[in-house]
Amino acid sequence: MLGDGKNESGKGRETEREIYAAAVDLISERGFHGTSLRAVAGAVGLQMSSLYYHFPSKQDLLVEIMTRSMRDLISTVETAISGHRDEGPMERLKAAVRGHILFHAGRRNEAFILDNEMRSLEPAGRKAVMKMRNQYEQIFTELLTEGSEQGVFRFGDTRLALFALMAMCTGVAVWYRPGGRLSLEDIADGYTDLFFQGIVTTSDKASSGAAAQSSEAKKSGQRVVRVGRDGQSIREGAKVAKSVTTRRVETRRSSGA
Repeated sequence: MLGDGKNESGKGRETEREIYAAAVDLISERGFHGTSLRAVAGAVGLQMSSLYYHFPSKQDLLVEIMTRSMRDLISTVETAISGHRDEGPMERLKAAVRGHILFHAGRRNEAFILDNEMRSLEPAGRKAVMKMRNQYEQIFTELLTEGSEQGVFRFGDTRLALFALMAMCTGVAVWYRPGGRLSLEDIADGYTDLFFQGIVTTSDKASSGAAAQSSEAKKSGQRVVRVGRDGQSIREGAKVAKSVTTRRVETRRSSGA
């Protein structure tokens, strides 16, 4: 009897994993409100009564997906940071960013649900997930604050820097597809470089950046326009900016992503 009980327990866990996986695929594709429990049961080959045994309601299923995903995301990032425990805020934040991106790309359907279905949660479930999300954001807030206090990072508002970082990295879940031109590691490293080149304190970055833009404008035959009193220079400056932007977009399209 004990052996039978263990086998039944193991079978039940496997069925629950299948239900979870099917629900993740369907909800990420159709949205929570566009996915029925009957569709989930059909994808797994279960009777509705069997599905209700594991998840009494669709709301219970959504809460399970979001809390499990959030818990695993926190664990992933904390583990990544722990490998750089004795290093400064720069290396620890880099590790956190890489962990965040790897999770969002490697488990993009769950990440997509996590980032888009908060509005579908009922109050109790929303409160639980929000508590975990706040815990997660605090990890990054502390690293940003530490780096700012040490003069390693430069930004005007910590909360704004956090939102910019989260929005930039979370978007990977929307467009990433396995088998593309870049590996997950390449994407994580590329995003890390892009973000940190923007917040790392470099004394000559501003002057060198302005010089490069001026040089580009001169090489392309454009005039460097200063704002005049009569407003004429403003209009000319807008034309220059539009022309430069158009060339850059065309260049990106021709070279590919």
